[in-house]
Amino acid sequence: GFMSARVGSISDNKLGGWYAYRSSKAALNMMIKNLSIEVGRRNKKAILVGLHPGTVDSNLSKPFQNNVPAEKLFSPEVAVIGAGMCGISCASYLQKNGFGVTVFEKSRGIGGRMASRRINEQVSVDHGAQYIKPYSKNFLHFLEETVRAGFASSWSPLGMEKNYIQEKKIFVGTPRMNSILKNSSNNLEINFSSKINKILSKFNKWKLVIEGIEYQKEFDIVVFAIPFHQISEIIDDAWSAVKKISKVKMSPCWTLMLLTKNKLSFSDYEKLDNEKISSITFDTSKPQRNKKFNSYIIHSNPNWSERHISYDQNKIEEMLINILTKDFGQDLNIEYIKAHRWLYAQTTAPLGKPFIKNENNSLFAGGDWCLGANVESAFTSGFEIGKSIKSYSTNFHLK
Repeated sequence: GFMSARVGSISDNKLGGWYAYRSSKAALNMMIKNLSIEVGRRNKKAILVGLHPGTVDSNLSKPFQNNVPAEKLFSPEVAVIGAGMCGISCASYLQKNGFGVTVFEKSRGIGGRMASRRINEQVSVDHGAQYIKPYSKNFLHFLEETVRAGFASSWSPLGMEKNYIQEKKIFVGTPRMNSILKNSSNNLEINFSSKINKILSKFNKWKLVIEGIEYQKEFDIVVFAIPFHQISEIIDDAWSAVKKISKVKMSPCWTLMLLTKNKLSFSDYEKLDNEKISSITFDTSKPQRNKKFNSYIIHSNPNWSERHISYDQNKIEEMLINILTKDFGQDLNIEYIKAHRWLYAQTTAPLGKPFIKNENNSLFAGGDWCLGANVESAFTSGFEIGKSIKSYSTNFHLK
């Protein structure tokens, strides 16, 4: 199959102009005609197709859209896999620039590793990233917009170094961490509980397979906004270059969500130099949290998590409680406890550039694993992917 264009038709040319573009497409059409004759001599059942997909809605075509009926004006269709910071950042940017965007998320909500877990009707806890710190003006602007929309607030936890907080504000989502993405995702089409198993290439389009069933829509571009090591499980042989990248490393983390009837003797946030536990957060201390509950998030040390990664969840809960009582001398009156395993929690060796893409600009991949172990890295990666797709579609006629 070949992608051509109507401007290459000699009989349909009523306006003139566009010499180089018309000539190149006319040459392509003649090549297709020649091939169809010669291939037909060898294989009577062979079919060669030259497809004119229509006028694509892009900055390049905008000056010429006045005479194009609305139903014949096409927008590039993009699938974004992952509804964390990278995926939502990319999807939001593309939608604002006229692309058709569909997001697929394997869990039941947005956030990715900025996740929040609803314990009951009264309380939720942030069991992923505990706070966000901006370094660039672009990301700070995003956070300030989110604050104005009511989905984020600054946080000054007791126990955190004052110099660290004063250097630049830190932020949390309100009333929970994944709320930070609410403002950007409100108008997006997001398919939750949709785990992509495979992608298939069909006539210059991509089909997604969800739990063994092909999704009905076809896509021009697919963006992977998930941990790097999960991409190779999906792409199979569709993007072999990805499997050759060995530089990226991510460490796991066992996280303990804990509600107690008594307040423990920890500050609001404690970063520890401990071989078993790396940080303890008093989640209740964050803005707009239910102060009637004592909720804590315990992130275990990456090396400790690595050694115990295959352990049963109940066993991990028992071990971490034992550490809190014996190593830290805490008297625990537990109301709720749940351990969560993050297989790819934190980037330890990033790629060193904002994203990767295939040769024909139809597959992109990004996330914090590209630039570093923080939320801003994921935001920047998604934003840069969006800019690259827009630039390619504008300059090279995506379809």
